[in-house]
Amino acid sequence: MVDSQEEQFQIFGGPASTYSIKLRAVFRYRRIPHVWLVPQSGFTGEGNLGEGSPNSPLNRAAKGVVPVVMYPNGDFKSDSTPIMLELETLYSGRSIIPPNPGIAFIARLIEDMADECMPFPMFYFRWTTDADWCGRRQMIGWNGALADHELNRISGAFIKRQQSQLGAAAQFPVKEVQKNLELILEALEAGLKKSLFFFGTRPSIAEFGLFGQLSQYVVDPYISSITKKQAVRTFQWTQLLDDASGVDGEWADPKQCLTDELLKIVQALAPFYFSLQDMARESRGLDDLANEIKGPGYRLKCLLSLKQELADLGETDRNFIEGFLKSSGCWEQLQFKSGERERVVKIAPQ
Repeated sequence: MVDSQEEQFQIFGGPASTYSIKLRAVFRYRRIPHVWLVPQSGFTGEGNLGEGSPNSPLNRAAKGVVPVVMYPNGDFKSDSTPIMLELETLYSGRSIIPPNPGIAFIARLIEDMADECMPFPMFYFRWTTDADWCGRRQMIGWNGALADHELNRISGAFIKRQQSQLGAAAQFPVKEVQKNLELILEALEAGLKKSLFFFGTRPSIAEFGLFGQLSQYVVDPYISSITKKQAVRTFQWTQLLDDASGVDGEWADPKQCLTDELLKIVQALAPFYFSLQDMARESRGLDDLANEIKGPGYRLKCLLSLKQELADLGETDRNFIEGFLKSSGCWEQLQFKSGERERVVKIAPQ
């Protein structure tokens, strides 16, 4: 266990990367020394991150995604959730994992639901309704000062690239995407009328998972207009979570945590979450998941890991959350299907 505050991490993120911003918020809340960097010229709209600049740390890291974290020993690692979990083994203070194993599982489930479900409305509207603004904004974030002709060139290439990757998001009708968005915001807004946090007076991994996605719900023009109109508490909550280094609090009694408000949040996320998992299973299958870091394969890898976590809970802890999971429509979906248990891969930074 590392308690020294002398070591410093470097977080290399993207200007609109929800997972980068989520991870930065965790470092801030836990008061772990770090610097935040968006490598200038690290991405010019085409190809892989770092390709356009041989000296970019993203090129040296050779991960192809952000965030990338350089550890104090010089190792580069990627994948936000496993890094957050690894930090729990390195630093003892201000944990984001509730101490009760059953509640910890619910927190992990919500974080994964947020990671997998909530990008879809944002990504959909970002690269349809708001494509021009979002493309230009991100290229300025990655490349700094740009003349109009250069900005137009690289943002045009970037928009084409992103629109070609709409993938599963493009399969849903716009009304369904917007309805899903509004259900999520409605559930979050209802919860924030009662409490800022789910499991006490301090944030958990669940809140940070939601925050990462919401960080862009309050920026992109169309989706932020909906958030501002329908969810003013949620809008302001993202400002709090962006830097919660001054928040001190306690974990609540587990018996007080499984509230109706929390249930509504999970119920809002669950149908889309498991629908995406079914689509991933059909399109990708369960083979060779170990090295997956994004897309359908990664989605399945995370779900199987959660199923294993639930199966590994002691009987008392599993019984404690069973009713909540059944009421939310998650219990049956989180049981292993034939051939799945053998495909479980440990989630770890890559």
